[in-house]
Amino acid sequence: KTEPPRSSKAMEAVILLSSIRRSLFPTDKDRAAFLGRLIGGIRELLKNQTGLQHPGNYHQFCRLLGRLKANYQLSELVKTEGYLEWLDLAASFTVQSIQNWQYSTNSIHYLLALWGRLVAAVPYVRPDTGARGHVQHLEKQVLLVAKTYIESMLGSVETVMRSDGALDDPLDDDGSLKEQLDRLPVICRFEYGSVADFLLQKFDPLLSQYQELMGHMGTNSTESAPQDAQQRMAIIEGQLTWLTYMVGTIVGGHSWSSAHMGEGEETIDAGLSRRALQLARGVDYRLTSSNGVGRADPKLELALLYYFHNFRRVYMFMWDQVSGSNSGSGTGNTVSVVAMNVAKLDSTPSTKQKVYQRMFDHMQMGDHTAVSNLIVTKMGNDLKYWPEENEIVGKTLELLHDMAG
Repeated sequence: KTEPPRSSKAMEAVILLSSIRRSLFPTDKDRAAFLGRLIGGIRELLKNQTGLQHPGNYHQFCRLLGRLKANYQLSELVKTEGYLEWLDLAASFTVQSIQNWQYSTNSIHYLLALWGRLVAAVPYVRPDTGARGHVQHLEKQVLLVAKTYIESMLGSVETVMRSDGALDDPLDDDGSLKEQLDRLPVICRFEYGSVADFLLQKFDPLLSQYQELMGHMGTNSTESAPQDAQQRMAIIEGQLTWLTYMVGTIVGGHSWSSAHMGEGEETIDAGLSRRALQLARGVDYRLTSSNGVGRADPKLELALLYYFHNFRRVYMFMWDQVSGSNSGSGTGNTVSVVAMNVAKLDSTPSTKQKVYQRMFDHMQMGDHTAVSNLIVTKMGNDLKYWPEENEIVGKTLELLHDMAG
């Protein structure tokens, strides 16, 4: 019997069984045998998809996959029989689930949690432990999952629009959106170069098309444009909203810990950030030159604020450590709203200072002061031209408070 509610309750029981404490097993051998049986059962379910057509069963199964790595070390998983096959099947299931996001929005974050936990554990497992080539296998599957997520979320914009109200926009589900975005950084930064290239392949043409559309509309509102232009604008803005959220969370995942700071990752952050800042500048120019008539989609404005928040948290706090240097193309007549103490550089810059300088050099948007003023100017115009949008006003004031602190 695979019909809920009994089957989904049985799956909940399996989730609880998978969480049995290590101390309850007489020996490590007994625990390994239990894990082997658990992985074997999951493999069979993934192969046969038994009962997973029912939403209740499907959701609980996603919870089980998400919980698995939380209860077992990667070093234990890679030693189980059929681990590589399980990894392939789990990746295929994840890809299928993401591609059918309209039926699994509330479950996707459990699957992303699985891949995030697997990736986070890789540095602590010797490559020669367990199944041969397990790290390379994981790299391949993680890249597939990341690319599928990007592609599917961009595709969701047009799917929602064509549904004529029949489908909910995943961008409107703040809870699920936050859960998914929180899990993206560790997944995407595992194969960061490849994922970033894929993001830029999507971002650059969309940004060019958006700039062209804004140029055609001039100081007129989007609503006054022909219907086909309005639809095209809505699709492009929706896809740029997704990309801005993704860039924001990935850049926000930069770690200043020497143990996790990947060589050259700051230059990849810079390339992604340049596109987000160029987008913000274009949106703001249209807004101000039209005296508030040419407004973007509010969701895009919220995504830009999300990016600003993450960028400020990761990179702008370093300003007091490096502000004694002359970098970028700051101008004398721009004054940062952020009150910061100026500290002199040591004769030999620290690793963090070098990373910080490379970030702004590669971003090519000016120094810290120039970027700060771009962000602050955008926030000021949001307050001026979006007074009736409580969420935009609230998040703008929150960011302004954080920057002033």
